Amino acid sequence: MLIGISKFSVCAVLVCFATVGLNDLSAQTVPPPKQPKAEVAPKRDTRVPPAPPARPERISEQYGRGNTEKAIAVDPNVNIQIPCISQARVTVNGWQRDEIRVFIRNGTSVGFKVHENDPKSGKPVWVVIAKQAASIGTASECISGERIDIEVPLRASLKITGRETEPRIDSVRRVEIKNLGGNVFLRNISGGIVASTYEGDVSVENSSGQIVLDTSTGNILAFEVAPGQIGEVFKAKTSNGAITLQNVNHRQIDASSITGSLLFNGKFLSGGIYGFKTQKGSIKLAIPAASSCQVSAWYGYGTINSEIPMKIETENISEGGKSMVARFGDGSAKVTLATSNGRISIVKQQ
Repeated sequence: MLIGISKFSVCAVLVCFATVGLNDLSAQTVPPPKQPKAEVAPKRDTRVPPAPPARPERISEQYGRGNTEKAIAVDPNVNIQIPCISQARVTVNGWQRDEIRVFIRNGTSVGFKVHENDPKSGKPVWVVIAKQAASIGTASECISGERIDIEVPLRASLKITGRETEPRIDSVRRVEIKNLGGNVFLRNISGGIVASTYEGDVSVENSSGQIVLDTSTGNILAFEVAPGQIGEVFKAKTSNGAITLQNVNHRQIDASSITGSLLFNGKFLSGGIYGFKTQKGSIKLAIPAASSCQVSAWYGYGTINSEIPMKIETENISEGGKSMVARFGDGSAKVTLATSNGRISIVKQQ
């Protein structure tokens, strides 16, 4: 009996150990299912990237248009020629430096061509500003841009030819400009002006020297101008526009318009010769009450009147129109007035 029980117990124990062994073997040979790894976000680089190198102001190689700036040291009495500006708003200012600086915004390239150096200083005394690497005298020499700014020595002389431009020139010695279209503004020009534009106004202020202004379709305004030397004249001519002269102190003035009015507000100087002519427009003189001049007036089918007492020397009325010669004071200046069909009025200067 004891033996049977012992055998049964032994078997039970063996079965238990076998079961446990199988369970342990199963645990060793069958790995647990792998858990999916969590997605780890890449580490963010918080460093600030270095700024790209600054791009120099230069002409775009792809389109040929951009911003450009050039400068050249020159003689203070330099003569500057710009043979062609095709289109731009142009500003030229005199400054104290003996240097030419040109800045073009959104435009062509630009270069300097030195034609002559001063024998004493060795610096350029004759400089041409044109499109870079272009041949002078060709269409390719034209510079253009949204805006062109130029600084030049105060004693510089300028000669500019433009197409569709609006030049504003200030504080240089002399200016010669020919423009096909656009207004021209000139001030503080000390040594004389020759300015013409086909379609646009011409304005001159605080300048001196011999002055010649011309426009086909536009007005002319001159304010505070005078000769620099004895014998220098002032001339203004427009085909279709008004001419206004205020404090123009030249002794020789010639102003004419085809279809436009003329206004002179100033003094007739002793020995001066003055001519004001228009075909279809009025003429108005605002002069001091004590003026001394002889007035020869032809007013066609118009009229003439004066607030200042005058002595009529001759008067003629014919089929061709009316004319009159009158004297103010001792008549030391000679004044000629002519209008085909307009009014001539002489008023006291305020």
